[in-house]
Amino acid sequence: TASQVPTTSRCVIRPARSVAALHLATMPPHFDPELAVEVAEEDIALTSCPSGEDCSRRSKLVAWAVRGIVALVLLGVAAQRIAAAIQQQPTSAEERRLEASTAAPTLGRCQGVPQGLPIKGVRYVPHLVGEPYPHPQSAPLDYYSDVYANLHRRDLPLIGQYVAADTLGLRAWPTDTPAHERAQFFQEMRGAGVCKVIPTFHVSKYYADMLLDGSSQPSTDPSSAFAVAFQRFGATVKEELLGGVQMAAWTVDLSLDLHELLPLVGSDCGFSKVIEDKSFSMYMQLLHAIQGWVHPLGSNSSVAPALAVKPFLIPLDLSRVSWTEPFHQKKLDTFLRCMSTSRTAGGWSSLFAGDAAGTRWLFSFAEPLDQNITYRFRDQLTNVATDISKHSSSGVKAIVMVGTQALKRGTSNPINSVNLVEDMSITSKRYLDPYRDYEAVSQATSSLDGFMYDEWMDDWDRGTRGPFFLATDTLDKMMDECKGGSRFTHDIDGCSRIVGNTASVYPEFFGLVGASSQLMQHCIYPRFGFSLFGDFGAKINMKCAYMRPSTTWVLLALVLLAGVCLAQVTRLMLQWCFWDKPRAEKKKLAGGDSNKPREVKAPQVGHITVLPKETSLRGDHLFELQSTALSSGEEVGWWLGQHATAQTSILEKQVKAEVSAIRALRARRGHAPKMVDDKAGSENEEESEDASQEGQDSEVSTEETDLAKAMQVVHRRTLEGFAAWCLYVSGSAFRAPRGRKLDLEALREIAHQIEENQGRPADKLFAEALLLRVMESLGEQMLQCPERLSYLLFHIFQEAGGLYDIGPTTFSIDMDKLHDGLVQMNIHSNPYTRQKMPNGKWEFGLNFDDINESGIQCRDHVAKTFREPASLMVVIDFVLSYRVAIMIKLYCFAVAGYIYLGSHQGDDITTTHNGSLWEPKWLRINFIQYIALMDAAVWACLECLLIVYVAWQRWPSLGYRSPGIPSLKWLVEHAFNVCFSAFGGLWVYHESSFKKKPWACAQSDAGICADPRLDNLWGTLQYALFYWACRIIIFLLMNAKRVPIFLYGTPDSKVRTESGRGWCANQWQNIRVNVAWLSMLGVCILIEVLLLLPTMKGLDWDTTCGLNLLGEVTGLPSTRGVCTDADLRLGFGCVSCISGIFAGWLVVVLGALVDIYFVFYLASAIVGGIMGQQRELNDLKNTSLPIDLREQQGREAKLFERTFGPGWQHIWRVMVQSLYSESLVSPKQAEHLVQAAGISLEADAPLTHREKKQKQIHLTRFPHLAAERLAFFFQSLKWIEKNQPSKGKHFEPATDALTGVHFDPGSIPSLTQIIPAYNEVVIPSVEFLRSGAEQEDARNGSPDDQPGLGDLTVPPQGDGVNTNLAFMISQFPDEWVFLAKRLHAEGLVESAESQDLYQGFMKGRLSQQIVVELRFWAAMRMQSVAKTVIGALQCGRALASLPKVREHYRQHPGKRVPEDHVEVILAHQTYGHVEGSEKNDEAVQLLLERYADDALYLVFDLKRGTSAELWAMAEAFLREKGGYGGGGFEQASVKCQWDKARRGLRVVEVLPRKFPLRLGQGDFKTQGKACNQLNGLRFANGHYVQALDCNMGTFIGEGFKVPYVLRMFMPLDKEDRTAPRCRYLGFREFIFTGREGAVGKCHAAAEWTFGTIYQRFLSGLGVRMHYGHPDLVDGFWARNRGGMSKSSPVVNLSEDIFAGFNVRMREEASPHIDALEFEKGREATFNAASNFFSKISGGSIAVLRSRDNHLLCERIG
Repeated sequence: TASQVPTTSRCVIRPARSVAALHLATMPPHFDPELAVEVAEEDIALTSCPSGEDCSRRSKLVAWAVRGIVALVLLGVAAQRIAAAIQQQPTSAEERRLEASTAAPTLGRCQGVPQGLPIKGVRYVPHLVGEPYPHPQSAPLDYYSDVYANLHRRDLPLIGQYVAADTLGLRAWPTDTPAHERAQFFQEMRGAGVCKVIPTFHVSKYYADMLLDGSSQPSTDPSSAFAVAFQRFGATVKEELLGGVQMAAWTVDLSLDLHELLPLVGSDCGFSKVIEDKSFSMYMQLLHAIQGWVHPLGSNSSVAPALAVKPFLIPLDLSRVSWTEPFHQKKLDTFLRCMSTSRTAGGWSSLFAGDAAGTRWLFSFAEPLDQNITYRFRDQLTNVATDISKHSSSGVKAIVMVGTQALKRGTSNPINSVNLVEDMSITSKRYLDPYRDYEAVSQATSSLDGFMYDEWMDDWDRGTRGPFFLATDTLDKMMDECKGGSRFTHDIDGCSRIVGNTASVYPEFFGLVGASSQLMQHCIYPRFGFSLFGDFGAKINMKCAYMRPSTTWVLLALVLLAGVCLAQVTRLMLQWCFWDKPRAEKKKLAGGDSNKPREVKAPQVGHITVLPKETSLRGDHLFELQSTALSSGEEVGWWLGQHATAQTSILEKQVKAEVSAIRALRARRGHAPKMVDDKAGSENEEESEDASQEGQDSEVSTEETDLAKAMQVVHRRTLEGFAAWCLYVSGSAFRAPRGRKLDLEALREIAHQIEENQGRPADKLFAEALLLRVMESLGEQMLQCPERLSYLLFHIFQEAGGLYDIGPTTFSIDMDKLHDGLVQMNIHSNPYTRQKMPNGKWEFGLNFDDINESGIQCRDHVAKTFREPASLMVVIDFVLSYRVAIMIKLYCFAVAGYIYLGSHQGDDITTTHNGSLWEPKWLRINFIQYIALMDAAVWACLECLLIVYVAWQRWPSLGYRSPGIPSLKWLVEHAFNVCFSAFGGLWVYHESSFKKKPWACAQSDAGICADPRLDNLWGTLQYALFYWACRIIIFLLMNAKRVPIFLYGTPDSKVRTESGRGWCANQWQNIRVNVAWLSMLGVCILIEVLLLLPTMKGLDWDTTCGLNLLGEVTGLPSTRGVCTDADLRLGFGCVSCISGIFAGWLVVVLGALVDIYFVFYLASAIVGGIMGQQRELNDLKNTSLPIDLREQQGREAKLFERTFGPGWQHIWRVMVQSLYSESLVSPKQAEHLVQAAGISLEADAPLTHREKKQKQIHLTRFPHLAAERLAFFFQSLKWIEKNQPSKGKHFEPATDALTGVHFDPGSIPSLTQIIPAYNEVVIPSVEFLRSGAEQEDARNGSPDDQPGLGDLTVPPQGDGVNTNLAFMISQFPDEWVFLAKRLHAEGLVESAESQDLYQGFMKGRLSQQIVVELRFWAAMRMQSVAKTVIGALQCGRALASLPKVREHYRQHPGKRVPEDHVEVILAHQTYGHVEGSEKNDEAVQLLLERYADDALYLVFDLKRGTSAELWAMAEAFLREKGGYGGGGFEQASVKCQWDKARRGLRVVEVLPRKFPLRLGQGDFKTQGKACNQLNGLRFANGHYVQALDCNMGTFIGEGFKVPYVLRMFMPLDKEDRTAPRCRYLGFREFIFTGREGAVGKCHAAAEWTFGTIYQRFLSGLGVRMHYGHPDLVDGFWARNRGGMSKSSPVVNLSEDIFAGFNVRMREEASPHIDALEFEKGREATFNAASNFFSKISGGSIAVLRSRDNHLLCERIG
């Protein structure tokens, strides 16, 4: 073979010789292992390299691989031999004696045994549980081959010694297999003393073939299958092949069906129609053919000489005799007589004529359960024996085979006679009775020649069959399957048949032994107590045999495993041999020797000068950018300039907004009303004097001071995250990373200069804040890694000389370091698999948490710091993460158990007379001790597993410091807990005192029921109580709350205190939380005592099953049961009892673990309802309450004026106009609404005398949606004036109301609303609205227009009856009418009839303007992007309508109103891209054009696949801006707005990017929505940010309340504006799709529960997270704390909640209010709902895998 191998190969293996080593798999089980090893070693041969190269290393590798394969094979054989040896071990003294007796010389065991007939036998078929009963046409299984050797060794000694049988009746075996495969079986028979055998020929197959072929006679040609098979059968029973066992007779497996034949029997043979029956004729032809072959006529020799000298047994199933047949006994007599008479003598058969050996009958009987009622076996046998002896002149005899079932009447329902159960009692009577009847009849008639028991072991698939197949007229009848049973169930009532008249038999219980499968073993349990044919009387235990596969299959599996290993080794070796050379050649072709050091590319450098518009913020500071990824310094400078210019504009706007806020708040203090008391009055006078003094200062000085103060606030808020990182890293416990030391003093100094920045120049503060913003912008998704940015920023500050104010400073940014981690993530982001990275290492995929943690650990290069669990590790991770919570619940369950033992809720012996809570006795004393032992064992195991698991999970981070990484202190604590648990448990066990409670103590405390341990109760329990005291202390100390859980969100403790998060506030919060949880746990204990534990009343292993495993530990008295006897513990009854009780207790324990879940929701509902009632915020949408807006009279009018000021009527007019423009009210209804407040719908229109009549507004008369909006608006206004964010401060209408006399627009916090969109419907198209009425529109479609089996589907295009517009009209009929009336009132249509409007649209007769109005009307009534955008714009429109705001913007004519206060960013991910939709792109432009006067911006992702028009527009903007030379970037984030003059988009900013919006490859990309939010966040100007989903909407009335709600972040009277009181602010959502059927209603109800009541409770506990949108968030926090969500692939599926985790772990607040409500859509179809819940469930699993979950579980306390 070596000559055939190409000479170019460096390393060649001889496959033919190496494969020869696998010949071990084909060796017999008794081969010599040493010889096998020698053969294998000889077969291992590797040729030398033809080219003379050294292959020794590879040769050794292959040699050891093959040797390993040989070792695996030998190991498998050795394991089989050991298992076989174990199985052959006797389990008792009697069995050892029996084993010794069977080990005697086998030849002598059969000497002296009478040969031939009569016999005492058992029909033996060693089948397994679940093994199917063979069909007649199927080939027989060889139950007597070596495959069943274990069962033979188990059964045959019992049959030979215990039963004392001398004969086995065997089922047919295959005739085409070697006879030597049964040699071992016959040897085992002879060794057991069973010396005779009755083989069976499988003739039923050929009868079935005749039925299938439709032939009436068999093919008896010598070459036919029938003839060949019988000839082979005769060859297999030769004397030399039976191994010394004698063949007593032979038979076949087919019987005549007496049930069908007896009715054909007449008074005599000649008057019967039996021989005319087709089945009888076919049967007799088969048997006559067999008889002719065995006993041929003339001089022909027998084809089966071994059979010719042995009796042929003709099967006849007498249990088929129907007693309902008239004269059945006489007919049976005639049948037997005619069958025994030859045809020449007038009979039917020649089977009994001329047979030298003597043909015999083989009668089969089936005994019913109650013989004395309907059936007596002795009488039947007597009649039959008398008949054959009376009518047979040749002396025909019979062998009797009897089956009797092991069943008894059940006791649960004695009246029901069918109530049967298996009789587990060991008795021989049921089997001896038929044998004694046989002996009596045999002595009386002398016509019986032997007795056999029908079955050795139960056959669970026997069904209703007898021991033989029946010769019937169809194959279905012949198979006689039991339709109601299964081969895996032991059927009683399902499979039965009638014998005699009405007696039932159940053949699946005919076995002398029962059968079961237990733990890879097949076991039998004898049902007889002593020998049936002998005098052996020893007790017989259960015997089991391992169900091992055959040696062939084991070796085959090992060979396959070895083949896989060999293939892997070969693949690696081939790569080793041939992969290096091409790779080296490629390197040479690329240039340079691979051994030379890699040349480092010099970075390109670019500079810009920080030049904000405000001159006082300029300081000639320089930003420098270094990058090896960009081609030139000009390109680097242009790249830096784009990001710096955009961020400079944003930062400057935020500073100006802060300046306006400072001035507004100063003016507010100047207009504060005087207090009544003197002290307050003096303070107010001082403030007035200060204000007047300030008014005397120069205006320029005031502006500069305000700018400096504003810059200080913005600087601290921008860099607060960096300051928190500095303080954490500079902490006393920080250890510098390996090989690098940080200047801790410099860290502390920098943090101090950020926190105490008063007096520092504003230009330097601006440059420092801008530096971080530029890094966030350049870093792209690095914004989600604030600690990594902080680490890089610290080094930039260090290189710049620190934060000292020494003139212009140059800050240098290394772009390669900034993108470290993103490069790796873009290549490989799957954290569960390794992949070869460009550095040559195989690494797990990174995520943003790894990058961020690398910054905390101060690593120079980003690395994997955490191993996310997968597969089984997730379960381990869950248990370890929630071990504290699980143990607390188990402790509560233990307390409940202790109380239950004296509660009288269970049975008397368990729950009575166990002492009191403080003076326990009996079971309670035991309980305290053994629960301590269990606790010690559980904690020891948990802590050991925790140490190992955390070491594995945190191995990459060991040696570094960051939250969650185990330190030496952590290791010592948990090792101490292990030692304490182990030694404490052993100590308690050594000193424990357990006593069993007597049965008499169930009703008494006196006499023997006095617990002797009460004399020294303290001495008995002191060790357990001391253990529990230590456990409580250790538990509290080790699991106390760690503050902070992660890094502080607000680094300055004073600022935290002023913001309501100081030490005292936190302690009060902790007390409130602890009281709440203790109360809920107390309710859980009550539930467990009264509900859970009583369900197991009287059910335990001791009293129910009689299994006393723990002795005196439990204290329960002993009782007898199905598990008391050791030999019955593996029986069906014991296993069922144990498993049933275990399952019951498992359900109870699991219920005790999860009952807190239901209690928590119950508490949430109760407490949330109470909180809403206290806030007067329940039932906010009650439309039955009238609204009184009469000026100076109505309740709502007064509340409206106090809340919004004297211009409240103007606000009311704007709200009504909004309802009217949305067609939610009719023109007439709109007029009535405004007239109720004494004003007209148009601001300048005067009211007539008639119109001045003001009446109350009854909302029930208005459309439902409009009425609900107005009801909620008015009833929520009470919150605004009652809300007190700061103690002692009150709402002042003059300065705080939006139309107050002294209201300043500068006090309105700036807000940016971000709407991330992918490819959702923006505005429904005309085609969509007109479609839907065709039949095919109602069908599900294919997303790729290629429908196929298993393909995904998209929703149908309509209902197939109505157009989509018509369907919407049917859902909102009033609003369609209102639209028609509004368009008519505005002069856009001639007719006000709604039907005309619809027909005009469908026929295309409407103008484009009206069509657009219709499309927007439809968009506002579905889940669309347009509805969300229009709803978001309501906040800005509300502010734009305020007189003071309009006056403010008159000073800035170039700005859109109110873009400095509110802006909306539509972050559309697929706009203009091939992945998007042209219709959506057109709709986006239409939306921007329609609302061009509003502060609405579009942000989209510019990348490959984006339209050339958008690329040209972006590049034109860059060229116009200057510095752009073309190319230089492949993707960018573009911000644009609608230009009314150009009637098109105008680019505002372009931020080039190096990475795609979604990092990663394939299915492991970052989360799309989170990345899209981040794309919009880079352009956000607001101090606060709101992210909206594309299925939301808002009423303008809610927009008027937004400024008040934003004051929750920063109250107007807050002195220190550097830290808001909260970071996230949640509010209510109204699910407007609740009207869309049952699914919509369910989602709406769930949202009300979770989004309102549940949020109230969580907010009160201080643990409310961010669960989605439209939550408001601090914009500075979103930028410097990781964004508004996390987007790591796989881990952050539920991206929003991780933002809530971030807030909680940094010790910040995320409250919830009820006074604001946005509308939101939910899934309204089953498929969509299923997808939503699938995402939620997948996200929950992902949360368990995250390190955020670990930190919360470990450190929250």
